[in-house]
Amino acid sequence: MRITRSIEIAADIEQVFGFHTDPANLLKITPPNIRVEILRHDPPGRGAVVVLRVKPLPFVTQTWEMCFDEFDPPRRLSDVQVRGPFNTWRQTREFASSPEGMVLTDTVDYTLPLGFLGVLADALFVRRQIGAMFAHRQKTIKRLLEPQ
Repeated sequence: MRITRSIEIAADIEQVFGFHTDPANLLKITPPNIRVEILRHDPPGRGAVVVLRVKPLPFVTQTWEMCFDEFDPPRRLSDVQVRGPFNTWRQTREFASSPEGMVLTDTVDYTLPLGFLGVLADALFVRRQIGAMFAHRQKTIKRLLEPQ
């Protein structure tokens, strides 16, 4: 399954790329109903590992281990799930210059466990939740990085 969202941000492309290389910023852009704790983060770069404890729902806690497999400043940044709740998860962020600043495009490719039940869960609520999460993240990045 794939979800892609883009947003124009009136900020410097290097600034927006740099924002995405600091795992602490994930805490600033995560929707308030999802709790995230950073357990480990390596210095930014290809092969860097980030381990998160995520509480997406009451009484549900997940540990996610992500590894950056693409690191091409300031154009492209991608991470893959090494361990976590999805069968597969890959998030790619592409950064492109624009007349007003830059365009950030997030693409998430994922598969859920449980075969048909996972496909059904995706259709009923997972896709909508992921889309809403990325919409929130992009709007928050825009608000934080654009000049006031």
